[in-house]
Amino acid sequence: MIVKKIPARPAGRNATIERSTHARRLVDYLRLPDKESAERAHLVEYMLSQKLAAPSTERLFHIGARGFVSETIEGQRAEMIAVAQEARRSPNPVDHWLLSWREDELPTPDQVDAVVALFVEHLDVADQPCIYACHGDTRNRHVHLALNRYDCATRRMIEINDGFTLEAAHQAVALIVDRFGWQAEKDNRYEVANGRPVLTASALARIEDGRESIRPAAAAFENRTGYRSAQRIAQDDALPRIKAARSWAELHASLAGVGITYDLTGTNGVTIGVGNERVKASIVDRAITRTRLEKRLGGFQPRDAVTPLVTRLVDDDRFTEALRAEEYRAACEQWRKLQDDKRKARAARATEVGKPVTATNIARAAARDQASAKASKIKRPPPDLQSFYYAHGEGVLAERWPHRHRVSGFPSLHGGRRAGAVSPHVVEGYTGYPCADGVRYARGPQSPTAFLDRGPRIDVIADDDAALLGALRLAALNFDGKVSVSGSAAFRERVYALAKAHGLSEVLNDPDFVRRRAVEVSDHLKSQAVPVVDSAVAIASILPPTDTDIDSDRIPAPRNTRRRPGGPDESGPPIPLLSQRSASEPAAERKRSRERSTRDVAVSKPGGLIDLASNVEKPRSGAKAKGPTDTEAQFPVARPGKGHSEGR
Repeated sequence: MIVKKIPARPAGRNATIERSTHARRLVDYLRLPDKESAERAHLVEYMLSQKLAAPSTERLFHIGARGFVSETIEGQRAEMIAVAQEARRSPNPVDHWLLSWREDELPTPDQVDAVVALFVEHLDVADQPCIYACHGDTRNRHVHLALNRYDCATRRMIEINDGFTLEAAHQAVALIVDRFGWQAEKDNRYEVANGRPVLTASALARIEDGRESIRPAAAAFENRTGYRSAQRIAQDDALPRIKAARSWAELHASLAGVGITYDLTGTNGVTIGVGNERVKASIVDRAITRTRLEKRLGGFQPRDAVTPLVTRLVDDDRFTEALRAEEYRAACEQWRKLQDDKRKARAARATEVGKPVTATNIARAAARDQASAKASKIKRPPPDLQSFYYAHGEGVLAERWPHRHRVSGFPSLHGGRRAGAVSPHVVEGYTGYPCADGVRYARGPQSPTAFLDRGPRIDVIADDDAALLGALRLAALNFDGKVSVSGSAAFRERVYALAKAHGLSEVLNDPDFVRRRAVEVSDHLKSQAVPVVDSAVAIASILPPTDTDIDSDRIPAPRNTRRRPGGPDESGPPIPLLSQRSASEPAAERKRSRERSTRDVAVSKPGGLIDLASNVEKPRSGAKAKGPTDTEAQFPVARPGKGHSEGR
């Protein structure tokens, strides 16, 4: 939340009329913000002079009043004017305050009432007549306060905080933000500790160093363009050099090396020049005014003509977060040049035909040019950088720009860039376009940025798998197959899953990814191994082992081959002789058969255990022994013994 006190229009000769006129126009503007009025025109002029965004179409969300006898808005308006006319010694007793919220903060009517009550109570004017209205457009909601400081009981104007009005207002804003949990500004002056407003650490540091805070006009310029303001450049680049200088010659030479000048203005004024911009030395720091420096360096000496002034590079003053700001700046400069050329052409045509260069003739020429300008390909650029982002489909950048001080950077892929690596022109359907930050990749020249190649790292801007895969392939190419990932846990998980699905997991070089990949490889190898079969089940299908080469996997189970005299074979075909086996059987196969063979093995059966050597079923523990069957007793199977051989 920010607070501003909007100055009143200059008073005319008749102060009585001006007091009532200002009060009436201000109240009417609060009630009807969409209506064109002198007060609205004054507000627009003030906003433009402060390099703030001019109010667009506004809507009235809520209106309220306090400190009045009347209960209707018309009666309160008349009462405000009557009280203002009583303040005969004040040219303007009605103050115009503005409280503005951030874009994502939408207060309710009850919260607006509470905010106004807390604000006027801290300023110690809670009993004074006050009309307030909450307006809003597509960006920020804000509340306007028309506060009458004339006290009818004492017949005097109330002095807020002994004249330090803005200090009290900033303290009230800190209390409001703390109470409702809203977001404080980056360079806020006060914060709340133990229920009381105290100076922030940054404010104390500025006071100790003598530095001034960034003015609203400078902050608005930075928000609108994405470049550092002249005041910030002077504080960051000029101030340390001026304080370190031991003579005027050294001061001018040091500043000229970075394209900055220190010049006199008027009688005692001093300005710091940054390109075409000028900023007062007292706005930058009280310690670098002419009076202070002359006490330390002696009488002022101007810069020598032989001292070269380095030309500053504009792109060096661009904020890192302001992606594509150089394109917006180029569009604005092209538009300004076009308007200058048109003005010069209109003046030249008026002179050529012999007509005087009057406002009427220039206006007529301008009307003719406007018709032809519609067919021109050069369009008027958006009013600020955020609008430029929206116009080019950069929704992610547009949403992050107002909150750049609170959000972290984009997730990125980084690594050691391969020597001589050149970013390819097309990656996964994304085309590379050179920019001030490196190479941005998008589907087309007017399409939103998917990822940005900054050299040592690749920022992933678009939140989709296609852009992430393109950035991953580009990183694997530029960083020689060794890529590290920076970002949230969810982003890192997405990168690993996508790399694994497309065969790129080997390029991820982070230790946790390496360990995870090793575990997955180990589990995969274990799952691909042949399962070990129970030895008892495996041997159940093997013939009784012999001293010869037996292929136990291919020889069927033994059957009784003896014949009863004159009777048929009841046990099936005879077992083929081992000599009938193919002599070409691999030796390795025969070796495995010998290793798995055993003479006496017990195999589980439903009824008990069977001894392959004796072909007699053995009872389980606790069961009664069972003898041979009738067939087994009449036709016993020969036990393989020492004399058993291949030919017998």
